[in-house]
Amino acid sequence: MQEQVNSISLNPHPTYFGQSLDDAINNVQPERKALIENFLYEKSALMIYADDGVGKSVLTLQACMQATSEDSKVFGEFNVPEPRKVLYFQMERHPDESFERIRHLRNAVPFNKDNFALSVALQGINLQENRSQIDAMLRVAKAVEEMDFQPDIIAFDPIYTLAYEGLETASACNSITSFFRVLQITYNCTILATSHTNRGIRDKETHQRVAKDMYGNRFLSAFFTGSYHLKAKGDGVGSIWELDKNSQKNLEKHFELIYDPSNYCSMVNTNRDFSKKDRLNQYLQACKANKKEFSFSDMQENSLLSDSSLRGHLIGYLKDKLEISSKVNKNKLLYRYLG
Repeated sequence: MQEQVNSISLNPHPTYFGQSLDDAINNVQPERKALIENFLYEKSALMIYADDGVGKSVLTLQACMQATSEDSKVFGEFNVPEPRKVLYFQMERHPDESFERIRHLRNAVPFNKDNFALSVALQGINLQENRSQIDAMLRVAKAVEEMDFQPDIIAFDPIYTLAYEGLETASACNSITSFFRVLQITYNCTILATSHTNRGIRDKETHQRVAKDMYGNRFLSAFFTGSYHLKAKGDGVGSIWELDKNSQKNLEKHFELIYDPSNYCSMVNTNRDFSKKDRLNQYLQACKANKKEFSFSDMQENSLLSDSSLRGHLIGYLKDKLEISSKVNKNKLLYRYLG
């Protein structure tokens, strides 16, 4: 068993000090790179949770499929700057369920099968057992070896199957999050996971359960850098996404999706034809035509991009297209668009 453990690198990162520390500081990306703009970022961890039947599994599957294709817009809104490689662990039920959904979804959304892998190898794993922690890492390593690419995104749907105790216990949640941390440090990947709501409390008048939250001990929510609570739309055809946690300040706060049962596809409920990046480009073109200078806040207000996403664009594709003006407005730097 020890030889098997040694066969996979559990920590490819050295201890950083002196020159290696200085090199790491100088070479680190100034902002986290978007895998899916305003939705999923590199080396982060996002939780999607909902009541049973809201559709979190097919929604996660659609997002992962669309992430594999360049210039795709996840849910018709969130831009994929470059194709990403996805390892998707279906944690319960037969894989045929996902294959059936993929067959329909690929006719409705961009999808590159060469960047996507689906596995049921972790079904039956109990991470609360020490031996199973090792076994799980070996199974992930084998999957990565089989598909012959390093995953940018590793998805788990759902996570409660990874521990035999209920997720209200610290023991169960810590076994899962410690496993996720090792995966992240090993593969430099992003974790995307689904879970369920708790039962909530009963309203004294209606006797309905209300105030539902993510099912799990606080150590579970502490691990994730972001989380969305999904609720069914009143008409029953779609979902409402409410942002619960956004520690990196780069996620969309609220959006609604319309669901098409004919192809399992969900799209943002909006009449807008442009993504936020499109709206930014449109605003910059208008400023150039009118010879107008503008601030960071102006760009943000007209695009609705988050702080982090806009800063990422400034050091990314806009790096050589913006010029800092000599003028200042209300102590804010002004820019000119050269693109």
